[in-house]
Amino acid sequence: MNGKDAKEARTTAARIAVRRGEFVQLRRRLLAKTWAWYGLFIVLGSLLVVPGRPSRIPLLKPGEIAPSDVVVDRDVVLPDAESTEEKRRRASFEVLPVYVYDPGTVAALTDKLDRVFQEGRKQPGGDDVDLAQRLGEVGSLVIRPHEAAVLRAAHFSPELLGVLREVVQGLYRKGVVSDRTELLHSADRGITLRTAGTGDERVELDVYRFVDGGAGLAEVVEQRLSGEPSIPRVWRAPLAAMVARAMVPNVVLDRGQTLARRLKAASSVEEVSVRLPRGKILVRRGDEVNGQTARLLAALAERNTPTQTALPLGGAALLLALVGAAWLFYLRRQSPSADEARVRFGALIGLTLATLVLERFFAFLARGVAASLVRDTFGHVEIYLPALPHGAGPIIASLMFGLPVGVLFAVGQSVLVALMLGGDAGVAVYALIAGIAASFASQRLKERYVLARVGAVVAGVNAVAVLGLALWHGKVADGSVLAAQVASAALGGVVAAALASFLLPVLESATGTITDIRLLELSNPNLPLLKRMSLEAPGTFQHSLAMANFAEAAAEAIGANPLLARVCCYYHDIGKLVKPEYFVENQRGENPHDNLTPWMSALVVSNHVKAGLELARQYKLPEPIRDAITTHHGTKLIRYFYSQAKAKEDPDHGEVQETEFRYPGPRPRSKEMGILMLADAVEAASRTLSDATPGRIQSMLDQMVKNILEDGQLDECELTLKDIEKIGAAFFWVLTNAFHHRIDYPGFDFNRKRRG
Repeated sequence: MNGKDAKEARTTAARIAVRRGEFVQLRRRLLAKTWAWYGLFIVLGSLLVVPGRPSRIPLLKPGEIAPSDVVVDRDVVLPDAESTEEKRRRASFEVLPVYVYDPGTVAALTDKLDRVFQEGRKQPGGDDVDLAQRLGEVGSLVIRPHEAAVLRAAHFSPELLGVLREVVQGLYRKGVVSDRTELLHSADRGITLRTAGTGDERVELDVYRFVDGGAGLAEVVEQRLSGEPSIPRVWRAPLAAMVARAMVPNVVLDRGQTLARRLKAASSVEEVSVRLPRGKILVRRGDEVNGQTARLLAALAERNTPTQTALPLGGAALLLALVGAAWLFYLRRQSPSADEARVRFGALIGLTLATLVLERFFAFLARGVAASLVRDTFGHVEIYLPALPHGAGPIIASLMFGLPVGVLFAVGQSVLVALMLGGDAGVAVYALIAGIAASFASQRLKERYVLARVGAVVAGVNAVAVLGLALWHGKVADGSVLAAQVASAALGGVVAAALASFLLPVLESATGTITDIRLLELSNPNLPLLKRMSLEAPGTFQHSLAMANFAEAAAEAIGANPLLARVCCYYHDIGKLVKPEYFVENQRGENPHDNLTPWMSALVVSNHVKAGLELARQYKLPEPIRDAITTHHGTKLIRYFYSQAKAKEDPDHGEVQETEFRYPGPRPRSKEMGILMLADAVEAASRTLSDATPGRIQSMLDQMVKNILEDGQLDECELTLKDIEKIGAAFFWVLTNAFHHRIDYPGFDFNRKRRG
């Protein structure tokens, strides 16, 4: 290949690398479009969650001939309106009528009689009409003239008053009702008798003891008076008519309370439902449709109307909106930055939708298997639903974003899957247990093949969960069916782990997220890029290894990701592979910078960031490692060459600008990237210590940290001053152990200068 071809190849490679970088940025921008993902989640999620539209059901009336077989295409529970209404009617009928007993009625009437007799004794004169009017006004009673004449003939005697009071009290003790015929309708069941004022209630079974307060009351009073020899026969009828007219019922039917109690009893009756298993033939072609079949057909057809389809969609959209809002709220609080929260939200929404698609697909397979065995004992879809891979999504979410996100993902998924499969609480509980078990089992995984162990754990938990739910429901009559469900549950755990193992690399690449498994794979020193660095830039490689010890200890001290910090150290200086001899740790003789100007040297040194990014794209390194390459120097000043330039400064050409001697940046934004900057500077500076006493180590650490802070390199970082203090302590611990003292080797003097 001639020079022109090589140049064109380098140009093409650079163009491809730039386009790949643009793709990475485009991917992050797409994932960060929060509202677009939120809307997609609601729309597409609702379509996935709402059960499919059933087939068309013919509307047939009783007596019609079915034109074709009508088969139930899925398990469905339909309300039986007539049975429910009959059950409610019986419940309402069983409620006893409520009658109110007023104990104050007798006192009111006897008081009126007392006033009538007192007035009569005081002024007995005048004609019968005038006397009747006066007595009626005093006693608030209706008294006829001939009745007043009887009272005057009796001289309003206390004996007559006592007899009338005793008759009134006796009848009121038995109870006077307005309509005894209506009361006798409850003769076989009794009535509820409630005392006015106190609210005490009791059931009265003997309703025949009550006195009818209607037209026959005068006869009852006259019959009572006939037993009194002191009252002449001719007085009985007028006195009985007067008393009967004055007696108001003291036992009154409370229609409002009775109706309220009957309505409450009716409303408390649970709706009667008819469960139709999938595959059941409601009516065969040529058969006559009876009343119950016609009602079931109408109920099935009603569920197929546009309104009945739109309402579940609307409900699912509202629930999905709540789940999405909860995700957004949590991620904004827990993510290191607002931009990272948006990217993670898009990634999680994509993962959720992919999981729902998988769940829908496996539910379709379960129904297909059940359909092939429709006439068999195992022809019910509930046997195969435990095989759905509920653990796949939580495993991936836990590996990509951590245990808390994995557990929350399991909670949200259980709600959505339960809606998808008909809203059964048992499905939600099972999916939740499977998802949480998968999240915990996938923690601290170091190799991808260990996902098989996760599958075994989830399979065991699934089997126990299915058995527990069966015992809770009391469905253990058929041991073979229960065994099939347990086997399906175990299969679901294995399938979930297999799907997670397959989808994890795809989603890592699609979202730019890195997992601990991927980090451990990248930490293998036999990988081509690290192997190349150890051979072509051994000094840089050793610097990276030593720096990794600093970064890992510091990350553990402040609760950051130590594995991410270590692996980023391995790759942060890969750009020095382009020109390793221009970096002092790789030099073994002549320094190429001796022949360059400070400006050119600074350009060569700072270019290792850009070259490293190109190599990262070429070797498809994940985003966090690319961030480490671009941010480990931030916008720091290349102080050595800047000092050289200042020493050679020519006043005629203007003052040397710091911007010409600074790295391109950006500055670190996460805790891990901030640790890398500090570790890089401290490790390099530690190699200049000739006598590494604890005091000198601490002084060097203080100076390096102070210089970075004063230069504003950590202004955009999440590190707090308390974190930086802990990082310094971790660095001090590593350095003091690295520079530990040894006893002299007897017979050797390694510090003696060798003679030429």
